[in-house]
Amino acid sequence: MAVFSSNVKYEVINLIAEGGMGTVYKAKKKGVDGFEKIVAIKTMLDSYTSDKVLVKRFIEEAKMVADLVHENIVQIYQLDKYKGNYFFVLEFVDGISLFDFIEFHIQTRKILPENLAVFITSRIARGLAYAHTRRDTSGQVMNIVHCDVCPHNILITSEGLPKLTDFGIAKAKSMTDYSSISGKLPFMSPEQATGSDIDFRSDIYSLGAVLFYMLTGDSIRDMNEDIKVILKQAKNNLIQWHKLSPETPSELQEILAKMLATNPAERYQATTELARDLEYHIYKSGYGPTVVTLAEYMHKFMPGKFMTATDMPKTDELEHTIPMNTDNLQPDNSPIMEEDKTVVLPASYFEEKAARTSKLPRTVVIPDKHFKT
Repeated sequence: MAVFSSNVKYEVINLIAEGGMGTVYKAKKKGVDGFEKIVAIKTMLDSYTSDKVLVKRFIEEAKMVADLVHENIVQIYQLDKYKGNYFFVLEFVDGISLFDFIEFHIQTRKILPENLAVFITSRIARGLAYAHTRRDTSGQVMNIVHCDVCPHNILITSEGLPKLTDFGIAKAKSMTDYSSISGKLPFMSPEQATGSDIDFRSDIYSLGAVLFYMLTGDSIRDMNEDIKVILKQAKNNLIQWHKLSPETPSELQEILAKMLATNPAERYQATTELARDLEYHIYKSGYGPTVVTLAEYMHKFMPGKFMTATDMPKTDELEHTIPMNTDNLQPDNSPIMEEDKTVVLPASYFEEKAARTSKLPRTVVIPDKHFKT
């Protein structure tokens, strides 16, 4: 059988994000005769490249996601090495993270429309349903569990398409068990927090926590507490239901309660069932939000991020006004207040998002000793 080989070059354009163990760059894949394609490259931090366990998990992530081809999952193209260190090449998503999308609404005191929140959740549910039922080449179900479904790991393209990314701590039947649980406490299921066996229903719980966050602008847990207290909240499934507006439709409240049930047996028993219920909720009247609806919303209310070059104003600052009640709104690096109580969003608001700190903790690793307390 013929084998094709080539020397592909990747030219790094800029840093996209840097997490606890890895870094993601925007890069340009360069081929012959001027061929170019924008991609993302994920590398391990130098301090972890000598850790055989972490390197193995990095490789396993690339191999597991390589065959996940779905419009709502960020695709991995290639696993490679450079100067002895592994990296993999991913689909580049030109857009915004769901965390920053939600943060925009919090900072501007604007309510994220319920139909868009449910639409985003339904699309990620479809991506998860695909991953949860994926089979390997021998026809065996892979039992993939993402384990870290959260706003940071959901991206929205400029065309309004939500995508799930970062399977870095995912579990599958074929993967190594490292005897510790990683994840983000605000979105972690009770069984994940206690170190119990988990399956796809843990992802359903985490997605429910994401939906709650979109609807309320707040976590299901009290994040002002000490991390040990938050972990206890997660183990006991203590939820701040009072944060949910009483005007939330009862049908949606029932969906959310089922997603966030303490006992996995009381949650949805198939991710496709969840997706269908979410879709029925927003489309039962005959018409509902689409990727176009979401894209138009982002372009309208976040022009500093999504305005095209032909639409760009000549001024240095991109201004967007939103009438609203802005009493007591004084966050750092926040929109500038005007006398008519509108909000002016400078372009730098979006360019400096990396400088803003999250109220929600990043990934935590919980050793075995915490499970026994």
